[in-house]
Amino acid sequence: MRPGIPFALILVAAAIVVAPRALADGGRLNVPIGTCGCDGACFTAEVSDLRCTLRGVEFRSHGLPAPSNPLMRGITGSNQQYPRPHAYEISIPADAERAARPTATQPGAVGIAVNGVPLFDPSTQGPIDHGTGQRPHALDEGELDVCGGHAGRGDDYHYHIAPKCLIEDLGEDRIERQRQPIGFANDGFPILALGWFDPANDIEARLDRCRGMTDSQGQYFYNVKTTAKWNILDCYAGRLRHISRDHWQARRDRTGREIVGAKVRFHIDNYRAVRDGRSVCHIMEGTLVNQRVLDGPGQMRTVRSRPGAIFYCSPKCYAEFFEPKPDPKYRGPIVFYDVITEACPSFFDPSQLALFNPYVGPPLARKHAGASGGGSGNRPPRPGDGPPPPRRGAGPPPPRPGG
Repeated sequence: MRPGIPFALILVAAAIVVAPRALADGGRLNVPIGTCGCDGACFTAEVSDLRCTLRGVEFRSHGLPAPSNPLMRGITGSNQQYPRPHAYEISIPADAERAARPTATQPGAVGIAVNGVPLFDPSTQGPIDHGTGQRPHALDEGELDVCGGHAGRGDDYHYHIAPKCLIEDLGEDRIERQRQPIGFANDGFPILALGWFDPANDIEARLDRCRGMTDSQGQYFYNVKTTAKWNILDCYAGRLRHISRDHWQARRDRTGREIVGAKVRFHIDNYRAVRDGRSVCHIMEGTLVNQRVLDGPGQMRTVRSRPGAIFYCSPKCYAEFFEPKPDPKYRGPIVFYDVITEACPSFFDPSQLALFNPYVGPPLARKHAGASGGGSGNRPPRPGDGPPPPRRGAGPPPPRPGG
């Protein structure tokens, strides 16, 4: 007998192998799902300060998965954002209840994973397709890494589809036999991944329109899609709650303006963060593919394929692509590469990276930044360009295009 698994659960697992359809009957699971409560074994080491209150279960997290997870790798449509720590305060209600009718999800957070990383709706905030009435799927746009997530415009790492690496880390026993949640939705109901490892546990055909069903004890739960496109949930069956708060600070450029990275065809091969004390440099290396770039006044070219890197250490040490304000002479989307190395930390040497050709020319007004919002980095900051107070709010930062 495997240690830690009750004999009754082993009998259930054996029955599943013999009779795969015995797991579910109609829209009901014939066995109970695992309940977490304040059991720290249900959560990963990235969750802290776990406690029970009269309202439910509360915990904190920095919003980053296990260090072994290959973050950002495999993204082909990058927004040039980095997975930086946040300060999430999560409260899962104890009295989750079904609503009179389902509520559609919107682009943004739909829940929280058991490693403290937000779970998002699969869609981006790109324009709605008039044929389907849907926004683009983040997976189709090449925005997701091999784990199913990416860093959004607030440098907030989150999953847009089932958190693949997390599920693999949790393992078959916790997912299939203990039937523990991989996360919780914004209505408080748990999210499972039955059938991820064992096809005999497949309940896909028995889920309701929101991807949910009840167990033998009447507990409602959602179940992620175990095949492409790995949707988490398709609508909310319960009454929506406010389950998260977040405190964060945006990255700034040398003028003090918030950095909003342009979307580029940058295929990310590797992401890493190097640090010394409290100083951190975020680095992404990959290949720029079929991207129009502005090198100087009137100097526009298409980079077919070139390896290189982007990075961010501080407002005085970064290299990133920005989009200039629209201009008829550009005839379509175009970016320029801005390199600032006037005050890089001693432990970081940008010359060791394969950098792209920086823009050289008159200052450029950037899209999203306003006329005074930075430029090529070739002029000193103007008086009064200091950073505004950091934004603080409830929940993950509101997603922007590509978030």
